Amino acid sequence: MKFSLWNAAGVAACAVLLAIAAPVSAKTATTTDRSATATASRGAREAWPAETLSGTIMAVDPAQDLVIVKGADGVPFDMDVKASTRIRSGDHQLTLKDLASDQKKNVTVHFVPERAGDIARTIQVNG
Repeated sequence: MKFSLWNAAGVAACAVLLAIAAPVSAKTATTTDRSATATASRGAREAWPAETLSGTIMAVDPAQDLVIVKGADGVPFDMDVKASTRIRSGDHQLTLKDLASDQKKNVTVHFVPERAGDIARTIQVNG
Protein backbone atom coordinates (compact mmCIF):
# COMPACT_ATOMS: atom_id res chain seq x y z
CA MET A 1 0.00 0.00 0.00
CA LYS A 2 1.43 3.35 -1.04
CA PHE A 3 1.42 6.27 1.31
CA SER A 4 1.04 9.41 -0.71
CA LEU A 5 1.56 13.02 0.14
CA TRP A 6 -2.21 13.55 0.08
CA ASN A 7 -2.70 10.83 2.67
CA ALA A 8 -0.02 12.37 4.89
CA ALA A 9 -1.63 15.81 4.57
CA GLY A 10 -5.05 14.35 5.40
CA VAL A 11 -3.73 12.58 8.50
CA ALA A 12 -1.94 15.73 9.65
CA ALA A 13 -5.08 17.83 9.14
CA CYS A 14 -7.16 15.37 11.15
CA ALA A 15 -4.58 15.39 13.95
CA VAL A 16 -4.63 19.18 14.10
CA LEU A 17 -8.43 19.28 14.19
CA LEU A 18 -8.54 16.70 16.96
CA ALA A 19 -5.90 18.55 18.96
CA ILE A 20 -7.98 21.73 18.76
CA ALA A 21 -11.35 20.08 19.37
CA ALA A 22 -10.30 17.82 22.29
CA PRO A 23 -9.73 20.56 24.92
CA VAL A 24 -12.92 22.35 23.88
CA SER A 25 -15.05 19.21 24.07
CA ALA A 26 -13.46 18.20 27.41
CA LYS A 27 -14.27 21.62 28.84
CA THR A 28 -17.82 21.45 27.49
CA ALA A 29 -18.31 17.94 28.87
CA THR A 30 -17.09 18.99 32.33
CA THR A 31 -19.33 22.04 32.34
CA THR A 32 -22.28 19.95 31.20
CA ASP A 33 -21.55 17.29 33.85
CA ARG A 34 -21.43 19.92 36.59
CA SER A 35 -24.67 21.47 35.38
CA ALA A 36 -26.36 18.08 35.26
CA THR A 37 -25.09 17.23 38.75
CA ALA A 38 -26.25 20.57 40.15
CA THR A 39 -29.65 20.18 38.50
CA ALA A 40 -29.96 16.61 39.78
CA SER A 41 -29.07 17.60 43.34
CA ARG A 42 -31.50 20.52 43.28
CA GLY A 43 -34.19 18.31 41.77
CA ALA A 44 -33.59 15.42 44.17
CA ARG A 45 -35.97 16.82 46.75
CA GLU A 46 -38.56 17.56 44.09
CA ALA A 47 -38.35 13.99 42.86
CA TRP A 48 -40.19 12.72 45.92
CA PRO A 49 -43.52 14.37 46.62
CA ALA A 50 -45.05 14.46 50.08
CA GLU A 51 -46.80 11.26 51.12
CA THR A 52 -49.33 10.16 53.73
CA LEU A 53 -49.01 7.11 55.95
CA SER A 54 -51.70 5.73 58.24
CA GLY A 55 -50.63 3.24 60.85
CA THR A 56 -49.89 2.51 64.49
CA ILE A 57 -47.23 4.10 66.68
CA MET A 58 -44.66 1.42 67.50
CA ALA A 59 -42.10 3.58 69.32
CA VAL A 60 -41.27 7.19 70.13
CA ASP A 61 -37.75 8.33 70.99
CA PRO A 62 -37.75 12.03 71.97
CA ALA A 63 -33.96 11.97 72.50
CA GLN A 64 -33.42 11.12 68.82
CA ASP A 65 -36.48 13.04 67.50
CA LEU A 66 -37.82 9.78 66.09
CA VAL A 67 -41.24 8.16 65.72
CA ILE A 68 -41.62 4.65 64.32
CA VAL A 69 -44.99 4.00 62.67
CA LYS A 70 -46.08 0.56 61.51
CA GLY A 71 -48.04 0.88 58.27
CA ALA A 72 -51.19 -1.08 57.47
CA ASP A 73 -49.03 -3.63 55.63
CA GLY A 74 -46.89 -4.19 58.75
CA VAL A 75 -43.83 -2.34 57.47
CA PRO A 76 -42.23 0.01 60.05
CA PHE A 77 -41.33 3.54 58.96
CA ASP A 78 -38.85 5.71 60.86
CA MET A 79 -40.03 9.32 60.87
CA ASP A 80 -37.65 12.14 61.74
CA VAL A 81 -39.43 14.79 63.78
CA LYS A 82 -38.20 18.36 63.31
CA ALA A 83 -39.02 21.52 65.24
CA SER A 84 -41.46 22.42 62.45
CA THR A 85 -43.39 19.11 62.72
CA ARG A 86 -46.95 19.68 63.97
CA ILE A 87 -48.23 16.95 66.30
CA ARG A 88 -51.93 17.00 67.14
CA SER A 89 -54.56 14.91 68.85
CA GLY A 90 -57.97 16.28 68.01
CA ASP A 91 -57.70 20.03 68.57
CA HIS A 92 -54.78 19.73 71.01
CA GLN A 93 -51.18 20.47 70.12
CA LEU A 94 -48.78 17.78 71.43
CA THR A 95 -45.05 17.53 71.92
CA LEU A 96 -42.95 14.54 71.00
CA LYS A 97 -42.78 13.60 74.71
CA ASP A 98 -46.61 13.69 74.84
CA LEU A 99 -46.71 11.39 71.83
CA ALA A 100 -44.61 8.82 73.69
CA SER A 101 -47.64 8.04 75.88
CA ASP A 102 -49.76 7.39 72.77
CA GLN A 103 -47.98 4.22 71.66
CA LYS A 104 -50.16 1.65 69.91
CA LYS A 105 -52.57 4.43 68.84
CA ASN A 106 -53.49 5.01 65.23
CA VAL A 107 -51.90 8.00 63.52
CA THR A 108 -51.83 9.67 60.15
CA VAL A 109 -48.45 11.08 59.18
CA HIS A 110 -47.83 13.49 56.32
CA PHE A 111 -44.14 13.24 55.47
CA VAL A 112 -41.55 14.03 52.84
CA PRO A 113 -39.20 11.21 51.85
CA GLU A 114 -35.59 12.35 51.62
CA ARG A 115 -32.28 10.57 51.16
CA ALA A 116 -31.41 11.07 54.82
CA GLY A 117 -34.78 9.75 56.01
CA ASP A 118 -38.50 10.48 56.07
CA ILE A 119 -39.28 13.91 57.53
CA ALA A 120 -42.62 14.13 59.34
CA ARG A 121 -44.51 17.35 58.54
CA THR A 122 -47.64 16.54 60.56
CA ILE A 123 -48.61 13.73 62.90
CA GLN A 124 -52.30 13.39 63.71
CA VAL A 125 -53.32 11.00 66.49
CA ASN A 126 -56.61 9.33 65.53
CA GLY A 127 -58.51 8.41 68.67
